[in-house]
Amino acid sequence: MSAGAELIPYSPSVRDRGVRKPERTRFDAFPRDPVFRWLLRAAFAAPYLLVAWAASLSQADTTLVTPNQQLLQHIARIDWNRADISWVGDIFPPLSTLLAAAIPGGRTGLAIAGALVAGVFLQKLLEIMVQRRFHVTTTTILMLALAANPLFAYTVTENFSAFLGLAFFGLGIADILRFVTWGSTQSGFRAGLFLMLAALSDQSGIVYVLTAAAAAPFLRLGQRHRQGAQGANVLVIVFPTAAALGAIMLLNLIFNGNPLGGGGRMISGTAERFAALPQLFAQPTGWFLLASVLSAWLIALIVRQPGSIIVSTLVFAAILGSDVIGLLPAGTAGNTFILMTLIAIALVPTRKGMVPVVLVDVVAVLQIVIAWGSSYNRDIVLQWMAALLPVFDASWH
Repeated sequence: MSAGAELIPYSPSVRDRGVRKPERTRFDAFPRDPVFRWLLRAAFAAPYLLVAWAASLSQADTTLVTPNQQLLQHIARIDWNRADISWVGDIFPPLSTLLAAAIPGGRTGLAIAGALVAGVFLQKLLEIMVQRRFHVTTTTILMLALAANPLFAYTVTENFSAFLGLAFFGLGIADILRFVTWGSTQSGFRAGLFLMLAALSDQSGIVYVLTAAAAAPFLRLGQRHRQGAQGANVLVIVFPTAAALGAIMLLNLIFNGNPLGGGGRMISGTAERFAALPQLFAQPTGWFLLASVLSAWLIALIVRQPGSIIVSTLVFAAILGSDVIGLLPAGTAGNTFILMTLIAIALVPTRKGMVPVVLVDVVAVLQIVIAWGSSYNRDIVLQWMAALLPVFDASWH
């Protein structure tokens, strides 16, 4: 080499660049390859598609009064030739109502749609845990606790509106965490949109959004030195929902003289439901509900994140409030368990060290026990499983 010659920086060959992948960052999709990502979503959706197929062959459609059946009955009463403000009130919540009206196949079609949504939802939850570097055992147990039980399968295939709201809320909470702890502005705007979609998918979604707004200040901020950051975070999170619902209430007030439109009908019987609430916790159904909340508290204590206790408590209170004021349709089951598990996945930070990992895994295993115990304690879920078992039994023989 001649004197004074400059060295040419090494540049990997095309072949090397194809083999050597850049280090994963916390915002990377999982799996990175879109083909594998969609294959994973299909794999997650497959068990619930099988349940939807079994339900289509069983007598469940005629013997059980599930939320999907009530949704279809509500859609059948809507006059689709109208376009006035009263009609807007009739289709509320609009997202799930319009989707259900457009999906063919009745309850089977809604069950298939719910299964497909579940595939995408579970892939996104797995992606969140990979991004936050959860231990592989924790990831596996939490995914099994959430998705491998009759409560989740029933909600996916028989409660389309609630599952849409739960899915959007779970993804929104995860993005809120990214927003307030990692400083991701994109996640903040996405969280606001997810919560708006939750409110427009399920009547309980409105309560979820209020809960998320109340819980946001208790999360640890990634940039504590910025004055007014908490208020700005809450504003970004709730603005899309406030704008959408505010517009609907304003139109109702202008044209009907009542900002709630026909929504006031659903709060009838609130006093009776509130009086009956203490009886709920005097029976196993209430015990399993409390066990779900206590599990979320335990995980929060293990990872030293006390703010998550406040968040999970607010969510639990939101579920009870939704039931009392009549936002939950008859036949609803599993909402509290699913929400508490989502809180554990989306809010609890990862801690290094085997002791916290083992303790979190133990509590996650308890979530599996709670899920199956709750399933066998809910009459609607038992009747639903009893209707499906003959179909699966016949297929094996």
